Amino acid sequence: MEKSNRAFLIPVKGLEPGEHHYDFVVEDAFFEEFAFQDIHHGKVTLSLNIEKESRLMLLLFHFDGSLQLACDRCLDEYSQPLHGDFRLIVKYGEKKEEVSDELVTIPFEDSYLDIGQYVYEFIRLMIPMKRIHPDDEDGNTTCNIEMLKKLETFEETETDSRWDALKDLKIKK
Repeated sequence: MEKSNRAFLIPVKGLEPGEHHYDFVVEDAFFEEFAFQDIHHGKVTLSLNIEKESRLMLLLFHFDGSLQLACDRCLDEYSQPLHGDFRLIVKYGEKKEEVSDELVTIPFEDSYLDIGQYVYEFIRLMIPMKRIHPDDEDGNTTCNIEMLKKLETFEETETDSRWDALKDLKIKK
């Protein structure tokens, strides 16, 4: 799923060797473009440092911000802070190729480097697998209490009687 967003195009043709800095703000339009179904709102700042040499570039990404996610436990939205650092090495070569997670090659004649796909992937990596409201200072949950009470009523449900007969079956060796 590769998308292109002009805001994330870095002009590399004619970029002088040395250090270069770029700042980006990743907001709702970006998340909609990449079809982040689980992100309802967000604002993440990206500070990108590029160290360019004659045959390669080192890109250092620093993310800081937050996203509105749905809690896996109570389904209410909560603010998930995001902070992370990633690096990407871009080498010049004959064709565009992803060599590893941190190394890609681009053709010598490319004028721009599109970092949008990398921004997408790095943000996805920072989203926790288990998305729940953080606890308060006293260690108490900040989830929707009414929803948690409703869930407790469903935890002690009866099993389907059709499956009860299977419990008595034993595998013979």
